[in-house]
Amino acid sequence: MHNYEFSTTALRETYRPFVRGIAATMAAYLAVPTLVHPLELVTAEACANVVRHAYPEGQPGPVRVRLTVNPRVGMELAVTDWGRGCAVCPLPPPGVSGPSGQTGQAGQAGQAGVTGVAPEATSGRGLRIIACLCDSVTGETGPDGNTLHLQLAIPEEQWRTSSLTITETSLSRR
Repeated sequence: MHNYEFSTTALRETYRPFVRGIAATMAAYLAVPTLVHPLELVTAEACANVVRHAYPEGQPGPVRVRLTVNPRVGMELAVTDWGRGCAVCPLPPPGVSGPSGQTGQAGQAGQAGVTGVAPEATSGRGLRIIACLCDSVTGETGPDGNTLHLQLAIPEEQWRTSSLTITETSLSRR
């Protein structure tokens, strides 16, 4: 198991390069480069939600991403902010799952799905996208911040087979 921690200020202009640095660390473990794209997308959506909703306009705050890599098993992300949260996009409760589980799917037209946002809404798609691409999505709010936990199973054949070495360069991207 390999653990990484990345942090930055939650700003529109900083979160995309921040996410690319995290994706580069993920890519170092994967044999299939196209697998990085959905991993980067869920990371970007989670960080974009922090930028858009966590802190009052003009008052950015920190965002932290903890990445746990379990080679030949999967990856876990924990995206944390210390902001106000968002009533429009509440954190999913424990037990919410991705596409293989019933609770991660949207309801019928006009009914709110995992995000509490109706399918025809023009905002609130980030958590829906995350829930569709992850195997498990949960959230918690407490004194240690608001944290979105994402779990992604990755089939054994999609991992690099050579011994893995992650350089200090990928760790220093914050």
